[in-house]
Amino acid sequence: MNRKRIIFVLVTIFFFMASRIEALTYLGVSHLGDPISGIGARSLGMGGTSIASATDSSSIFVNPSCLGVLEKKEFSVALGIAPVVEKVVTEDELTYFNSQYYFQLNSAVVTFPVGRKFSLALGLAPLYDNNYQHEKSIFDAGSPGEKIGSASINGKGTLYAYSLGGAWKPTPYLYIGGAINFLDGKSSLKSSSTIYASPPTAITELKSKISGFNFTLGGMLCFTDEFRAGFIVRTRGKVKDRWEADYPTSKEEGKTELKLPLSYGFGVAYTFVDEVSSTIAAEIIFSEWSGFKSGTNYRDIFEFRIGAEHYLTDVLCLRYGFYFQPFYGSKEFQMVFFTGGMGYKFNDILSFDFAGEFGKRNYYGDAAFFEEHQRIDETVMRILVAIRVQH
Repeated sequence: MNRKRIIFVLVTIFFFMASRIEALTYLGVSHLGDPISGIGARSLGMGGTSIASATDSSSIFVNPSCLGVLEKKEFSVALGIAPVVEKVVTEDELTYFNSQYYFQLNSAVVTFPVGRKFSLALGLAPLYDNNYQHEKSIFDAGSPGEKIGSASINGKGTLYAYSLGGAWKPTPYLYIGGAINFLDGKSSLKSSSTIYASPPTAITELKSKISGFNFTLGGMLCFTDEFRAGFIVRTRGKVKDRWEADYPTSKEEGKTELKLPLSYGFGVAYTFVDEVSSTIAAEIIFSEWSGFKSGTNYRDIFEFRIGAEHYLTDVLCLRYGFYFQPFYGSKEFQMVFFTGGMGYKFNDILSFDFAGEFGKRNYYGDAAFFEEHQRIDETVMRILVAIRVQH
């Protein structure tokens, strides 16, 4: 790769990183945020699995012990675009659509081995997304179809993890790893409504700045060359929320100490070594949202993920998977995703990964922004492109 191509790639990366974020989901922005699953294009293509199947530097965010399998220095970056489509059906069967999209930095990591038994890594990835935008018309309840006003909601912000971690390989069959995650992010949620017969517009805005840290611990045991199992624990950590609320006639501000959910998971992976190598992976993650202290009663959730990778040649592979993600705010809302992708290795230094996902979720309004009897059919898609450079 010559110098001009390297400069072009870097300019493209920084363009995506600086792109304006436009949307994700209403359920996420009305709570803590939308959890980001599938960090790295290889992981996303395999249904978000990575506890026992990760082979790249993005494993620092899920199971740092997998960093121990890397024998070379590695830099990886994953970028993506996420279209979101909402179909809203009102109580009187009127239907309208809200379509949005946003660019996303999925992860950026640098990893380097230290001796034969240690690896260190430094990375950045989003954990929770609070971006959302929706505008709607207000109709007269007594005269269906008569427009009397408008309302909008606009959420912005992302909670990022700046992670420093490493892995230790005490034996050829055991890997142990850990990472400290420095959490930092800002968010704002602005809602406005206008009734044409009685202006002015009523605007309410809530701003928040979150900072703190937590830890990710993990291990991986290779029973044979084909079969391995891994586990992870992500601690609650210590997180502070400095918030400010602007109402039409008043203003409030304060500080709150948050306890993020304790999460732990277990995964397995099996590789069939034949003329063409294939890997199947599955994992389950449990998150104790009931212990999250925010004034809202959340529920514990189980996430299930399964994926596969098949090498068609020495340099080309196909991936596909599935994962089930319940919503921590209510047992009635749960998202089902189907994923797929591919990887191509240009040479011993450069490789590309591509992945996409498609998910759906249906729910009824919460009597806040959406009316209680409105049905929202939500379609979420994401496309990731990752670059890996090893030396």
